Amino acid sequence: MSCKHCCGANRLFDIKNAKKDIKRYLKKGPRKPTKLLIDALKAENLTNLSLLDIGGGVGIIPLELLPKKISKVTDVDASEGYISIAKAEAEKRQLQDSIHYELGDFVDVQQHIEKHDIVTLDKVICCYPNVDELLQASLSKATSYYGLVYPQANFLSRLTVWFLNLTLKVRGNPFRTFIHSPTLVHATITKTGFKKIASAKTLLSWQIHLYKKER
Repeated sequence: MSCKHCCGANRLFDIKNAKKDIKRYLKKGPRKPTKLLIDALKAENLTNLSLLDIGGGVGIIPLELLPKKISKVTDVDASEGYISIAKAEAEKRQLQDSIHYELGDFVDVQQHIEKHDIVTLDKVICCYPNVDELLQASLSKATSYYGLVYPQANFLSRLTVWFLNLTLKVRGNPFRTFIHSPTLVHATITKTGFKKIASAKTLLSWQIHLYKKER
């Protein structure tokens, strides 16, 4: 991870925050946006499918879907701390043989990754400056389903991103967050043959969408 943005992500999403996230998940379950995406996937007739979880964090989506809905996972994340916690929790549940972990910027490591039935990006595209590059790369790996959670393009979300980026700048961290156009995101996805089959929003901040490849 040579780029400043990725190095900043590794600093921000460190082992301390990863431990907080797994502790909260084990106590309360997935946060609402993540749960809505998981529920949309569970509503589909998933059997023995593979999952590519980009920016997988502590591995909540794989943990919720293994082994009943999916059988094989590739987890890509730019944070060493989050991958280490995800691995530890998977081992506790004896799921380690079903999950392959890849450390790095997905766009940089994509050539090593095969196609999967399902691709998920939970709060990931808002962490990436070149959204078109990330979308194109991730869409090329999805054969059946494509699910994502990202910010609504409203005033509150823009204010939150501005404040967070200001805080990061003051702290000397080069990582930044972004509000990408929902119209652009949707158009990019549907151009590759996907159709939206589920959609939801949280009260103020997040939008959740699941797409399915049209046959």
